[in-house]
Amino acid sequence: MPEIIPLELEPASRQTLSEHIAASLREAIFGGRIRPGQRLAEARLARSLKVSRAPVRGALVSLEQEGLVSRSVNRRTTVVDLSPKDVEEILSLRLPLEVLAVRRVIAQGAGAYWDQLLANVRLTEKVYTPELLATLDLEFHELLVRAADHRRLLNSWLGLRSQIRLLMVRRNLTDAGAPGPTVRGHKELLAAIRARNEGRAVQLVEKHHQKQYEWLTKSSDEVGTAV
Repeated sequence: MPEIIPLELEPASRQTLSEHIAASLREAIFGGRIRPGQRLAEARLARSLKVSRAPVRGALVSLEQEGLVSRSVNRRTTVVDLSPKDVEEILSLRLPLEVLAVRRVIAQGAGAYWDQLLANVRLTEKVYTPELLATLDLEFHELLVRAADHRRLLNSWLGLRSQIRLLMVRRNLTDAGAPGPTVRGHKELLAAIRARNEGRAVQLVEKHHQKQYEWLTKSSDEVGTAV
């Protein structure tokens, strides 16, 4: 008879609480209520939320894995303040992933995701806040990557998801006209995909990323000048 190895598992309620705390902190970061560079003290958060430090620690680990917070050698946890190099790295990695996704969607179709992509564009036309625009913009690109039906591609993109959203929020806050170009860009991309025009579709994805990079580097330069 095989030996039974006892396992000590975390209670499900603790895991759920940790995820809930991570979600709350994540939205606070995206909404600007927790600013770049701000310290997230584990003990202080636990007291504020009236929970033990364990679920807070788990939440901060999750956010660190997503690239939203960083931990220094002295174990201080702070919200990331993305540098121009960070922006370049995120976008240069994101671009080939989304180009591959578009090529696969053109080759095999978007399936059930097509209607969701169209619905997303209709909703994006009605947005009023930078945060909501970033949410819908991110959803559009995630739907496109999911439609590619490539598990490892999707996993690689999801690893960047939170950082991409952070960049989108930053861009929207510095560009009051962001909804218009975003909607037009998404409509043009879907038209190229429907026409199976791979060259045009790839060109549009590259153009979208280049514009986002220019917006973000310009805003970073303006912040640096102001300081």
